[in-house]
Amino acid sequence: AQQVLLSWIWEKYVKKNSEDKSKASKKRVLIDEAWMLLPYPEAVDFLNTMARRARKRNVSLAVMSQRFQDFYEAVLTSSDTKLFLAQDKSEIQYIKEVFKLSDGEAYFLTTCQRGEGLLKVGEDTAIIAIQPTKKEFEFIETNMNKLAAIRGENN
Repeated sequence: AQQVLLSWIWEKYVKKNSEDKSKASKKRVLIDEAWMLLPYPEAVDFLNTMARRARKRNVSLAVMSQRFQDFYEAVLTSSDTKLFLAQDKSEIQYIKEVFKLSDGEAYFLTTCQRGEGLLKVGEDTAIIAIQPTKKEFEFIETNMNKLAAIRGENN
């Protein structure tokens, strides 16, 4: 189903966005829990193609996954911009080697607070703090109890 939806998004929004260059607008395709596509080689090929070709059409691809090692070989090699949030100590050595992070950067990722992270663009790295608005928080929060509290709902 994810691949069918991605194909539809590609045809409806990405390809159509570049038909008339004067009307093309910046767009972003978000793929959450993308690791579920990894067992399907055709889906991985599609993601790789989409990541490379979308840029030419003024579209960016954002892939979110908590299963880094599974995902690295499949997709991340073609991405110039990467956002790292807090990392588990058991994963940090692998991430450090793959992305050529310094000892300080790796340590920061194992000790940073929620909403803090590293933004890596090409060879440049910056420490960032993300402070979502209330509306953005409602969009990204997955804890139903926190969402209810934000919305002021009674249990």
